[in-house]
Amino acid sequence: MIRSTRFPRCTMTRLTPALWLCLTATCIPALAAPQSAEAVIDRRFAETVRPFLATWCDGCHSGTKPAASFDINQLSDLRHLPVRDDPRWTTIVQRLEAREMPPKAAKQPGEPVRQQVLRWIGEMRKIEISKNAGDPGPVHARRLSNAEYNYTIRDLTGVDMRPAREFPVDPANQEGFVNSGESLRMSSGLMAKYLQAAREVADRMVLKPNGFDFASHAMLVETDRDKYATQRIVDFYDRQPTDLAAYFEAGWRYKHRAALGRPVATLNSVAAETKVSPRYLRLIWQTVEPAKPDPATEEVGPFATLLTMWRALPAPKAKQFNLVREDCIRMRDFVTKIRKRTAKLYTSPVAPGLNANAQPLVSLRNRKIAAQHREFDPAALRVEGEPPAPELVVTKGPPFGRQEVEDLKVAVAAYLKERGEDPDLAVPAGQRARYEAAFARFASVFPDKFCLRERGRFYPVDTPDDGGRYLSAGLHSVMGFFRDDQPLMELILDEKGKKELDTLWEEFEFIADYSARTYIQSVYNGGGRGGPQARSADAPRKEATTEAGIFRTRDDIIARALAGNSGGPGPGRGGPEAPPSPADMQVIVQAVKDHYGNINTAVRWAERARKEAEPRHLDALVRFAARAYRRPLAKDESDEILAYYHELREKSGLTHEEAMRASVVSILVSPDFCYRIDLDDAGHSSVAAKTR
Repeated sequence: MIRSTRFPRCTMTRLTPALWLCLTATCIPALAAPQSAEAVIDRRFAETVRPFLATWCDGCHSGTKPAASFDINQLSDLRHLPVRDDPRWTTIVQRLEAREMPPKAAKQPGEPVRQQVLRWIGEMRKIEISKNAGDPGPVHARRLSNAEYNYTIRDLTGVDMRPAREFPVDPANQEGFVNSGESLRMSSGLMAKYLQAAREVADRMVLKPNGFDFASHAMLVETDRDKYATQRIVDFYDRQPTDLAAYFEAGWRYKHRAALGRPVATLNSVAAETKVSPRYLRLIWQTVEPAKPDPATEEVGPFATLLTMWRALPAPKAKQFNLVREDCIRMRDFVTKIRKRTAKLYTSPVAPGLNANAQPLVSLRNRKIAAQHREFDPAALRVEGEPPAPELVVTKGPPFGRQEVEDLKVAVAAYLKERGEDPDLAVPAGQRARYEAAFARFASVFPDKFCLRERGRFYPVDTPDDGGRYLSAGLHSVMGFFRDDQPLMELILDEKGKKELDTLWEEFEFIADYSARTYIQSVYNGGGRGGPQARSADAPRKEATTEAGIFRTRDDIIARALAGNSGGPGPGRGGPEAPPSPADMQVIVQAVKDHYGNINTAVRWAERARKEAEPRHLDALVRFAARAYRRPLAKDESDEILAYYHELREKSGLTHEEAMRASVVSILVSPDFCYRIDLDDAGHSSVAAKTR
């Protein structure tokens, strides 16, 4: 049986409106869409404007000799309406608004139709303006102006080096602008200036383990590298909050936080507000406001004086934040004085066959003193009834000249005089143990130095030769550096700061290769006494810095120290009168092993780090080019840059650093950098194509 395909009446009744819409959608033409603005303009031009022009303008402004050379027929096609003919429409508007056309003697159009034409011209102009918004018209290829070149180099390198200072003055065009394509052209002479500027920029390049940077000065010789790296570390030291007065004042603010309107302040928030280290502020607070007082150490010595000064600080009223600044400075000065006069010093033992100022012994003295910044020298105390401490000797053997010997004697005498006359270092009879405990705790909280920026040849005694020897190891006639900042790491810095400082010192070794250079200079100077070490100077430098070469020098030094005065003292050198004790000899041998072991470790690390960094330098070079060109690089461009680098290495025999500098120069003289390149909507550059 065939079923009917008709829907039940009830269904038809309910669905009739929906079905009607579906059925009629394909049968009834869609309603006409509203016309676009351009279509309306076209229609009104044909209906109103063109007849108006034909009626009222065509008679005079057409033909072979139109009046005033104004041919109205050139405006009869809408294809000629855009910007090119805008001056003609401007003339029409001016004449119609002034009612100067048609001439007053001629028949005039009606006012409504005149206004219709004026409105049409205004609307047409709005449409054309919106269609061409942001389009300056044709842009000529032009080089960067001198100012643009300087600013671009500054943004690219982070250094305001202004390499365009030697460029000729930018010429101006007829309108007086100095940034137009008509005036900013490139000549062969100017191209030579661009090449010179690019080389100047490349000379400031600094290779680092993870890329490269640019210095404020040329980086071509060893002293340039030392200056760059040491200044960065010294700047880091100088930025750290190590002023004790600021911590005492911050602690006072926390103590009186309610009176100062900060009832909910914490030590961390006070540290952030006063820009001090939260870690060290907590230690200072626990020192001046201990949860469990310790009378044994707090009632005698420097603690008693400091706590008396702390408790005498006045309570503030609202907003008296600076009330105790001068008092806190006096507290700081007291701590500084005590720690300077109780600093624990160290004198290295010497052997007859080894100069007192040999690198291993200077290094030993530096390490010992660096480890004792949070300790104090018991010999600084003058205990009633006890004999005075032995005379302080900070270096043995004749130093480096008669005047320098006198300077050292004067400095040591002044230091001992300060110690001997300081009443805060006087101890009652029988109280040495108690005072020593107080001074030891005091020194643990307040190091004599947080970090050492510079060190003279007679360190730790301050002498006139200290100035400008940033991070120096205190060697005599050879370059050398020594890191001394353990209290800063232990007390002040957070994990981020520690990592940054460690990175700066690693980069110092990477950039300046100072360990290898210090070692080489000691080898070629003969180690101070000639003998076996001097024979190492006959080996090439590269061989001398191998592990075998370094350890051969180490063994020569040890053999010389054990053998005694090998080869005689030499003019003006001298040595101790008595041989060192077996214990001192053991210290000397271990110091030599430690010194050359550290040298070898540093040299091997630098070799590996530089080799591993080369691929990262090339990646950084490609990123540098993209920033220099102010656009992403195509793959063939990246490949071309890398191919040029490898050609310099393989065919021209340049070192990695030399090839990197030459590659930077090639990027900075490329038209992609020297010229303004404006991309169109599709991301293409017509200027780049014209300038290559």
